[in-house]
Amino acid sequence: MAGSEQLKEALSGIFDAQIPNHGDYNLVFASARLGLGTALGRWPRGYVLGYRWKPHELILAPVNVAELSAGSTPVTINMTNLSHAVRLAEKHPADYDYEVGNSTGRIFRFGVAPAGILPAGTIEQADDAEDFHNFMASLISLA
Repeated sequence: MAGSEQLKEALSGIFDAQIPNHGDYNLVFASARLGLGTALGRWPRGYVLGYRWKPHELILAPVNVAELSAGSTPVTINMTNLSHAVRLAEKHPADYDYEVGNSTGRIFRFGVAPAGILPAGTIEQADDAEDFHNFMASLISLA
């Protein structure tokens, strides 16, 4: 099993390799959700979420969690293409599930927990998750 810092470095590398100005973003791991708190399969597809406060922007970089590899092309959601952002029902008291959509009709559901569970180990991200939840509350208020 890999340690939390090793997993963070691996996921950061996946994000950094795809995003030219990657240093502008805070990163968290998110599990993809099929519906209100339902994970896709035993090891769900996940996202490395890059977010920044100014300007408000969220980048969803899909990750194949079993292989720790890039899943597909990242999607950027900002104030020019945001169609909606909502917090879905809580799965656990410390977890938050969200849905965001863009103007082209793409919808993403994901959950961010204080500890991200992957096949290779667990990412400890309590402080980062709290900051992300504050970011999402702000994004939701702007939507």
